[in-house]
Amino acid sequence: MTPSHSPTLDEALDAFCAQSNLSPNTLQTYRHAVDHFIDYLETSQMARRTTLGGPDARSRRLTRLGGSQEDVNLLVWFVNYLGRDVEVTGRRALPGTSALLEPATVRLYGQAVVSWFRFMADELFLPESYPASSAMRKASRLLRTYVPASEARDGAPEPPEGLETLIHAFDELEIDPEAAPKEAKRQELEGLRNRALVYALADSGARVSEILRVSADEVRRARLNEQGIWQIRVRGKGRGRSGRLITLRFTRPTLDAMRDYLSARNDPGATVLFVSHAKTRPKYRGTPLSSNAVWRVLRRTARDLGLSAIHPHDFRHWRATQMLQEGVPIDQVQRFLNHRSLRTTQLYAKTAERHVDEAGARTSPVGSQPKD
Repeated sequence: MTPSHSPTLDEALDAFCAQSNLSPNTLQTYRHAVDHFIDYLETSQMARRTTLGGPDARSRRLTRLGGSQEDVNLLVWFVNYLGRDVEVTGRRALPGTSALLEPATVRLYGQAVVSWFRFMADELFLPESYPASSAMRKASRLLRTYVPASEARDGAPEPPEGLETLIHAFDELEIDPEAAPKEAKRQELEGLRNRALVYALADSGARVSEILRVSADEVRRARLNEQGIWQIRVRGKGRGRSGRLITLRFTRPTLDAMRDYLSARNDPGATVLFVSHAKTRPKYRGTPLSSNAVWRVLRRTARDLGLSAIHPHDFRHWRATQMLQEGVPIDQVQRFLNHRSLRTTQLYAKTAERHVDEAGARTSPVGSQPKD
């Protein structure tokens, strides 16, 4: 792209959205983040020191960026702006008050804009004189100081009570004996799918997006190793093909549940493992199941069992805590759950530590007076 045809900020955002495979909701988050970035450029006195700052920033072309210290600090200053100057008003704040953005939101919006800049660098939208790598690296380093409340706790979230009950909620198929054959078959397929889904979440401790990437063909070809584990490589957390390859591990009961479900579908050409069997939305039947649909299944099942709301990610918390309580070394738990950092796994170790304390107090040989 020649300098005379260098895109404006608005055009660069449109190009990012057009080429992205992110969900509509995620793209909307990116647009909100860029809106904050534009507001910063147009209203902040600090931003006026950069080549993109000033009125009507959306129409400025990216060729204006250069190698000055101010331009290099543009993203860092924007992160500081998010953390110190952007206020939340209306329904998210108390009446008549305002509050700063939560640290998690600062990180979300900041990382979105950094990702957008990375896209622009990859597409050669940014001039060679602009040290994009240095600017993004500095901003990412600052973003890590904004710690969401969920990461600032002493330990990871406690798994909700009754989760073990939900794991086996679909072991017995519930089919209405008075249902027409077509509806009875739909109920059977939905029950078998839900059993395989819940088994997979609990067995592997994987994120729901990772479970939904397992294909029908891979299940058909699956083989257990000597330890009774089926290992499969999928794309993990990340956008599109940028997600790193991770290993998911399943035991025989989960693999059998997946195959039972596929067998009942009787569709040898199927490539997607988990699909919709919605009763109220027939046009979606046979389409790939979404993460939101899995969450709705769990929420409805938990409610029917009299349990509090259970989210797919709760199985990941539960599996980590359960493995640590069983004495699995923490580095093995890290690899099993595909945590990038051991620090993440250590949050669950702190959760499990409380149970160790309880066991120590309960079994102490000097904790009570001897009986006469």
